[in-house]
This record gives sequence, C-alpha cells and structure tokens, in this order.
Amino acid sequence: MKPSNKQLLALAIAAVNCGPAVVLAQSQPTNDSMIEEVVVTASRRAESIQEIPYNITAITGESLKNAGVDDLTKMSQFIPGMQMIDAGARSTGLVTLRGMNVGGLQASENQGGKDIISRYVNDTPMLIDFKLVDVERVEVLRGPQGTLYGRGAMGGTLRYILNKPSTEATEGSVSTELYQNSESDGLSSEVSGVLNLPLSDTLALRVSGTRVDDAGFVDYENVLVEPGVSNDTRYVKDVNTEETTAIRTALRWEPNDQFFAQATYYVQDQKAGGRQAVNPEYTGNDYTSALLYVEPRDNKDDLFNIEFGWNSDLIEIFSTTSRANYEGYGRRDQSDFLAILYPFYTDFPQYSTYAVDDNEAESLVHETRFLSTDGNSPEWLDWIAGFYYEETNTLLDAREYIPGWDAYWDYDNGLTEAGSTDLEYWHYSDDTFKERAVFGEATFHASDALQVTLGARYFKQTESVAYDCYAFPMWTGADRDCDAQSGDIDDTVFKLNAAYDFSDDVMLYATVAEGFRRGGLNFGPNLREDEKTYDSDKAVNYELGWHTTLAGGRAIFNGAIFRVDWKDLQVGTKSEVAGINITGNGSQGVIDGIELSTQYSATDNLTLNGWVTYYDHGLDGDAPGIDGFDGDSFPGVPKLQANLGFDYFIPVSQGELTLRGNAYYKDEIQTLLNSVGDNYDNETLDAYTVANLSLDYRLDQWRASVFADNVTNEYYYNGGRSEKKYGERGQFYYVGQPRTLGVNLSYEF
Repeated sequence: MKPSNKQLLALAIAAVNCGPAVVLAQSQPTNDSMIEEVVVTASRRAESIQEIPYNITAITGESLKNAGVDDLTKMSQFIPGMQMIDAGARSTGLVTLRGMNVGGLQASENQGGKDIISRYVNDTPMLIDFKLVDVERVEVLRGPQGTLYGRGAMGGTLRYILNKPSTEATEGSVSTELYQNSESDGLSSEVSGVLNLPLSDTLALRVSGTRVDDAGFVDYENVLVEPGVSNDTRYVKDVNTEETTAIRTALRWEPNDQFFAQATYYVQDQKAGGRQAVNPEYTGNDYTSALLYVEPRDNKDDLFNIEFGWNSDLIEIFSTTSRANYEGYGRRDQSDFLAILYPFYTDFPQYSTYAVDDNEAESLVHETRFLSTDGNSPEWLDWIAGFYYEETNTLLDAREYIPGWDAYWDYDNGLTEAGSTDLEYWHYSDDTFKERAVFGEATFHASDALQVTLGARYFKQTESVAYDCYAFPMWTGADRDCDAQSGDIDDTVFKLNAAYDFSDDVMLYATVAEGFRRGGLNFGPNLREDEKTYDSDKAVNYELGWHTTLAGGRAIFNGAIFRVDWKDLQVGTKSEVAGINITGNGSQGVIDGIELSTQYSATDNLTLNGWVTYYDHGLDGDAPGIDGFDGDSFPGVPKLQANLGFDYFIPVSQGELTLRGNAYYKDEIQTLLNSVGDNYDNETLDAYTVANLSLDYRLDQWRASVFADNVTNEYYYNGGRSEKKYGERGQFYYVGQPRTLGVNLSYEF
C-alpha cells in the first residue's frame, strides 16, 4: 500500500523537531523507512501527532539515542522555542518555552516565582532534570496548557513518557559511554541498562537504570584550607563533578484488552561536586572559579506511582496516584555577598561566609480522567473531563555561618540547637500547598475538515505556612522572628481552538488559551506590608499555526505565529530593608513570536532538517515595584534562535553507517529583567553557536558510535550573576561544556 501524505507528515513533524531522523535496519534507505505513525497523549488521549492542532514536538526514544541526547541540556537544541540555562548538575536547570521567563539567571536560589512550565514524568508533575533512559518519547507542548495541565503550564508543558512493561518478549539492552572534554583531567562515563521480563501472559516487569560519573572541568583556585583559622587557600581541580544513579522498576498487569494496572517506582540520586560557574575576570582563566568554598549539593528524587485504565464501549477511565519525595542538601559561598551587605563583618581578619541549604518536599498527586467513546458520544463529539488533587509539603532550613567568629569575639549567641556555633543567619519554614481542580475539553467535529475545541479548568488553591522563622544570632542572640500565614485563590482558565484541513497536506489551526501560576507568600525580617505577598500571574496566548506537506511527502513546512499577553509577572527581587530574596509582581509583558520548522529528504541518503524562532519580548509599561521599565527584555530569552541538522546514510557492505550533525545558534540574552535602579545587576551575554557531530555504526544487535560535541570548542555563557550584589570574587558565569569527545557501545537482546 502506498503511504499517505498524512503518515509521512506525522513522522516528519516528529523528526524535524528532534533533529536527526531514525534510520531503520536496512541496507538502503527508502521512503518506506520514513513511515511511522507517531502517537502522543498530549491531549490526554492517544492520537497521531498530525491530528493534534497544536504546536507540539514529539521526540521518540530512538531519536534521542540517535542524536546522543541523554539530558535536557542537549535536548533543548532540538526543541523549537526551548531555552535551557545549563547550570550543571548542582542546580535544576531553568527551562523556558516561548520566551516566557522573567526570573534572573544569576543562580537557582532566586529565579522569581514558581515554575513557568510544567514538567511531568508520565502523569506526575516533578521538577527534575530527568536522565533520558528507557524513554518511549518526550512531548513538548508550547504555549499555555492551563486547562489540561494546570498551574505552572503558562509557557508550556514538558512530558517524559517512559516505556511500559510488555508481555511480548524478554528483551533489553546494555550501553556504556566514555567521554572527555578538553578542560578535564579525568575520563567520564555513563553505563545504562534495560530489562523487560514477562512474568506471565498478563504480567510483566521492566527494570532500567543508569549511572553517570562525570569528571568535571571547572577548577576552584581560592578554596580556604582552614576557614576561620587562616586565609591560606588551595587549588581544587575539576570541581563540578557529577555522580548520578537512577533506577526505575515497573510492574504492569493487563488481564484483557480493556483493563490495565501498573505500579512504578523511580529514584534518582545525584551528587554534584560544585558549580559549573567561572569567574575569568577575577582569576584570569576561562574555566576557573574564585569562590572560597567548594559548593557540593546532593539531590534525591523518588516517585511511587499507581495507575490504572479501563476502556469499554461505554466509557474510558484513567486514574493515576503518585507519592513523590525530594531531599536536597548543599553548601554555597556567601562571602562577598554578605561583605557588601554588612561591611563591618570584614573586621574579622579571617572572615568568610558559607550557607547550608537543607530542603525536603513531599507531594501527593491524584488525577482521574473520563474520556468519550463511540458508545457514549455521537460521531461529531469527543470529550474529556476529570478532577485533580495535589498536596505538597515543603520544609526549608537555610543557615549561614562565619567560621571562627564566635571564638574570635568570645561571643555566645545563646542558641542551644545543634549547628549553632558561628551561626550568622537562620531561616526555617514549613509550607503546605493544596490544589483541587476540575477540568474538561469538548471537541466538536462540524465536518470532516473542521473541528472546534472548547476547554476550561476551575481550580482552588490554598497555601498554609505553619511557621516561617528567621534568626540573626550575631545580632540578636537567641531571638527569632516567626510568622504563620495562609491564603487561598480560586479561578477559571479557558481555551478555544479551531482547526481546518484544507486537504490531506494542509491544516490550519487557531488557538486562544490561558495559563496561570499561583501566587504566594514572602517571609523575612523587616518586610513592608506590600512585600509579604505576591499575586498570581496569568498569560493569554493567541496563536495561528499550520502543518503542511510538500513535494509528495519529501518535504514539510510547519509553523506558528503568536502573541502572549502576560499580566502581573512574578519576578525575583530584593526586599527594601534587609535585601533578602523575595518575589514581586511586575505590570505586564508581551511576547510576539514566530516559530518555523522544516525537513527535506534531499536524496535517498540525505535528510536535512531545521527550525528557527524569533521572539520580540519585554515589559509593556513601567514596573516600578521591581525597578523595571518599558521595553526591558525578558532574561535568558534570545530574539533569534535556530538549529540546522542533517543525517547522511553512508553505504557499506555490512550493517548501517550514518553520519549525523547539527549546529545550534542562540542570540544574545540578558541575565536579569531589571536594567536600572536598586535591583540593577543585569549583564548581556553574547550570542553563540554550538556544533555537534557523530558517526554511528550498527550491525545486528550491536551499535557503536563516536561523537564530538561542541566541535569548534565554542566558549560561551548561558547565565550568571554580576559584581554589584556579589562582589568581584563572588560574581560568576554559568559556562557551557567545552569540546567533548566520546565513544558509545551498546548491545540489544
């Protein structure tokens, strides 16, 4: 049977947005090798990607392997409109879509407000830089997704869909990778494996895992030997190491075609040696830091999930319940930051300051969805309805120390708790957030060519702070200032979408959609009354997009033009009196943008692909509450961003040999929204281009690859904090990975 243009386009849309296309096991590529129906569940029901009238990217797990993608940093190069601030393993990377970011790039400690996009592992929201192992696909929805994905989905939604246990066969894979970059003294490695084991005709177990040992490449050249005792320093090489272990176990029971139940446990334990940040203006070296303390951090995420689905003629039901836990513990150098705030601290000859952060969070998430079937709805109507519940408890304990202070001044702060000696600052809190929501969407098929979708979500959110306490032991002894607050909000967001198929090759769609982020509470000493809370912000997206197929299926051209009106923006700022990190609201922002993607099968052996986005973004009017002014650009968001890639199949007598490459360009960006005033700490980071190459050989069940990432050894920054608040020594820039060469060997069985 001759493939339809819709089948070709379905694969092409997925392939163009993920970079290199999949080359199947055959001696010569043909058009048949491009035919693959990409099924996604972004609309909360399984559909071909071509049939979803949204600007969505779907990347299959095989495509991720082909492109050498195992984390968000590299994956962002293949997603139109995605920006990733790579801060290394120590920090959860800031990810944005469609230019929607107002948080600063200075550090993960205060990016302002809550998440701007939602991240999901299957159907559970988790803020995690997920290791891309045993992934069926990654789905990225651009623009507000408030009706189906709720809070935090103003900029879009990122979903990791994991492979399910299968009763079909015992199968698996093992893979090992060795690599080294040009600035590291050590060799890095990654080992991963997958095992799918049928236990019966209806029961299957799937286990996967990975271990990453990255040698690091940033040196700390001024680390104190004995803080508080002497000012002697030592040189520590390759501090920004990473040791990550991730394991997933899933058990799936599928007694018939109508019902399934699955239990999944996932854990990721990550240990980072220090920041991927440099200060060449102080040290004189491109890959060195001037900080006085090594800054390790341990992050552990675990998730237990139970889900079931029932699909009958009368109704389709899906339910998922998850318990997620997070533990984080790390140290930060605060020496220059506090010296600027309180200069008299430096009267202590061996002055230095470090902070210790101890964070815990526990979440319970439940969602049940009801979907239409042929038995309960007419042919002209599809619908989905559901309810959502979330409860998250967060414990924070942050302390700052000046080693040697108490002994030098013969000072007793009066605190009896463990860890109170030399304590300069202590902040601890207990915060509980709850959300209840009902949502629904209905799609009306007016004809074979025209469909209209209406969606809405009603939500009620509450935040209750049992205690939020501050102490300044070097100032006020054992006294502490504690507060407790609570608040709630309820609102409704809407979506309207219409799509028209002019032919099998041309679809046009239009969307108006709302997204929102919850407001919250600020705590701290000497806050003004108007600084104690910040409001929710809301975005409305107006979009016109198209999917087209050209040249009989050998080329595609897709795109969207849009405007986002963003009100009451949540921005990280400083309190007026004490200068502590808080969140405030700006006035309004506007983003006008265009997103284009294309793919062309130039020959039977060569496929070209690419995308480009252009965003005109900034404040619409002055925002005096955050020292923002009309036209201030959003931080971390380039005006122009593009990626070009190719796959070239090289004929060989045995097996398959494929050369792949891409070049990614990112325009200059700002590090902070504010351009002048008390909050001024903004810098412009230069544009850069990163090129990657790989050569991949497959023979039967074996696969071997050699790769070079950042081939030209481009030196670039993607975030940072400047001198005004953090001092000459405390300022830094998040630096990109230098040229990295590696090999990968894998075996499938």
